[in-house]
Amino acid sequence: MGSDWSTLTGCLVMLIAERLLANDVTDYIRFRAVCSPWRQHTEDPRVGDGLRPKYLPRSWIMLEETAPAAAPFRNRLLNTGTGAVLAVDVPELEDHDVMGPTLGGLLTLRERGGAYVLRLLHPFTRHLTELPSLVTMIHAASHDPKMVEPEYHQPTAIGLSDDHKAVAVFCGLVNKVAVARPGDSHWKWVYVPHFHLESAASLAGCFYAVSHVYIYQLESDGARGEPKLVPVAYVPVDAPSFRLTLVADDERERLMLMKEVFYVHAGEEVPPEGPDMLTMPRVCVAYAVDMAARTIALSRLGARALFMGDDRAVWASPGAFSPGVAADTVYAGRPNRLFTVHECGIEADRPLTVVLHTHGLVSGLTRHAVFESDDGEDLNPMGIVETVSSYVASDRGGAARPTMYVASHARRGRGRGV
Repeated sequence: MGSDWSTLTGCLVMLIAERLLANDVTDYIRFRAVCSPWRQHTEDPRVGDGLRPKYLPRSWIMLEETAPAAAPFRNRLLNTGTGAVLAVDVPELEDHDVMGPTLGGLLTLRERGGAYVLRLLHPFTRHLTELPSLVTMIHAASHDPKMVEPEYHQPTAIGLSDDHKAVAVFCGLVNKVAVARPGDSHWKWVYVPHFHLESAASLAGCFYAVSHVYIYQLESDGARGEPKLVPVAYVPVDAPSFRLTLVADDERERLMLMKEVFYVHAGEEVPPEGPDMLTMPRVCVAYAVDMAARTIALSRLGARALFMGDDRAVWASPGAFSPGVAADTVYAGRPNRLFTVHECGIEADRPLTVVLHTHGLVSGLTRHAVFESDDGEDLNPMGIVETVSSYVASDRGGAARPTMYVASHARRGRGRGV
């Protein structure tokens, strides 16, 4: 005689749900979908504007592939911790562009048509979190054309701030940090003209940004007060040329600072126009940030791998992709593609080429590779490095890049770095 699983006691249902959620949010969502009694005894993952940390799909990334003609909005998502792959339909992409950064796995969408409204989409619950338009960040009195163009205000980092009370964004092209609550009509922003911010990241409900001198924490009283950046740690300067990337390590609840140190080989001369940061050789150094002690110390990656690009960073488990992905290794991928700018918009002249720099933190070995990204990348152990590197290096086909930005780079002969 079969059992009626829907009659499980509420306490047992909640216990099972908690264990499934500890494994992966998709297991929790499937469990709730079984029957109405199980949903009644478990919390809806869309609660709290869909931003509760425990319900975020942190290990999932949406691969940028050409959807099949029969399902134009179908996309594959990859779990970089387990290697699992799921196909989901995202019809919101019909009238939205996908921005580079994600908030705990939530897709950052920008509405097309000139409104520039930002939304966060949970790919598994389809819940949309409404954020203000990028137009509300415009510096209307500025004579700098970048400050009055909403296209330049696209986020290069996004995360939770002020103890999970608000959402913060970093707009790298205009050196602004902004904060708002879901449903707010406008962003509150702080412009930092006196120092250049390299990158930003969110950890445990706090938003951080880094310059070549300090790591800063954003404070805004939950987007109710004026935002300000408060120095919390000093950045060690021990190289003449380097790039800094802040990365949140949610698994170990720590903030990591990745430093790419550029160098030239003995006997080589730097070109008169300056070094090519895209292809220049480099080594990577990893630091763990201790907020309580306000110190930064050399660290490793805890036997995991880190893929990072201009506005995306992904942790991967080597055990799920052995032998393709190596432990304690940094994979730094950057886009290299030429664009043509015309009256109808921006078109890529060729498929995305990824410039990949690999550095083993334990072995010290470095490797430089260039490959063309296409839909043929295999989700198998030997192809996973190219697949995830293409994701972090993606320029999103140029569709989300400012027209003026691409045009100016092309005129100066630097379109290859766009």
